[in-house]
Amino acid sequence: MQLVAISNEDYPTLEALLRAVDLGNEGLAMAQAYGCWQNGNLLACGALEVYGEVGLLRSVAVTPDHQNQGLGAVLLVALEQQAQQQGLQTLYLLTTSAAKFFAAHGYQPIERSEADERLHASVQWGAICSSASLMVKQFV
Repeated sequence: MQLVAISNEDYPTLEALLRAVDLGNEGLAMAQAYGCWQNGNLLACGALEVYGEVGLLRSVAVTPDHQNQGLGAVLLVALEQQAQQQGLQTLYLLTTSAAKFFAAHGYQPIERSEADERLHASVQWGAICSSASLMVKQFV
């Protein structure tokens, strides 16, 4: 599967996928979104907000019809590779429902007070995900 940057004309499709899995798109303009496509259909997506050498992984989703088939793990690896290619050394994420999935892929829960302060610029950091669990993964 190939990870492709989402273009402006594909944003409605991206937003439809996020709605289908009950994720919002607030602040998504601050991120570069990526998608995995098959036969013109968006199967999975994720986005990276970059703050120097740290990033916020967000909007990770797989279409309901393709969940529980390993696509999420493949997507996550591709997003992490993309982050590393951009020079990111640390990825953070906020989750309310997928902590077990991310923990299985090396992400560790941390307190918000331990996070890099640059993340405070993200819309996700504020009220939108105020009750979400914060997780982190270091690449170096």
